[in-house]
This record gives sequence, C-alpha cells and structure tokens, in this order.
Amino acid sequence: MEGVNRTSSSDPGPRTARQRRLTGALTLTMLASCLLMLSPLPYSLFSGLTGAVALVLLVPLIVRAARERRYSLAVVGALLGVPATLMLIGAAVLSAVFYGPMVEQQECQATALTEQARTRCAAEAEDSMVQWVGDLFGG
Repeated sequence: MEGVNRTSSSDPGPRTARQRRLTGALTLTMLASCLLMLSPLPYSLFSGLTGAVALVLLVPLIVRAARERRYSLAVVGALLGVPATLMLIGAAVLSAVFYGPMVEQQECQATALTEQARTRCAAEAEDSMVQWVGDLFGG
C-alpha cells in the first residue's frame, strides 16, 4: 500500500514533540520541587533551584499556547503555574534567610516526643527568628 496518505495526526511534528518534552520536563521539575520542599534543610533549599527551572520551562509553554490561540491553557498556566513556581522560589529564599533558626526548629522537632514538646519547639523557633531579625536590624 504505497499510495496511502498519512494524516498529520499520526505523525506528530517537531513542534508537538518539543512541546511534549517541555511539558514533561515542567512536570518533573514541579514534582521535584514539591518533594524537595518536604525534605529537611539543607536539601529543601534546592526546591528554589528546581522552581526556577520550572518557571523557565513554563514561560515558553504559555507563550506557545497563546500563539496557538489556546487561551484557556495560557491563562491557567499564567494564573496557576507562575504563582506556584514563585511561591516555591520564595519559600526556598526564606528558608535560606532563616536557615539557623529553622535548622534549630527541625532538630528540636526531631527530638520532641510529646505534643507539648513540639509546641515548645515552635514557640522557641518563633522567638529565635524574632531575635535574629532584631539583631539583624539592630533592634
């Protein structure tokens, strides 16, 4: 059957394949960011890096969706994807800024056996952060 015409839907073009690769990479980086965010310090700091990679991958997908007049996909990507990646990056930056008090809290939480001890750990961490910020600004 040499003369059979093939439809374009059975043979995805290079643009579609590239879009699938970008979407797959975006999905993997967002998943990695979420898993890293749940990790203890210092590993959770890498969630900011993977969040930044996800943001870089998200922008061309949003632009391509807008060019192809798939506005709903572009709007959802812009309204959900961009804030999600920015929140991951922001959380990693805050973890880096408050690294000392957060490590102390994680160590305290790991050794706490009762709920009362965990509550005390949270209160001590809050006091430590307030004191750290006060020392930083000379207050």
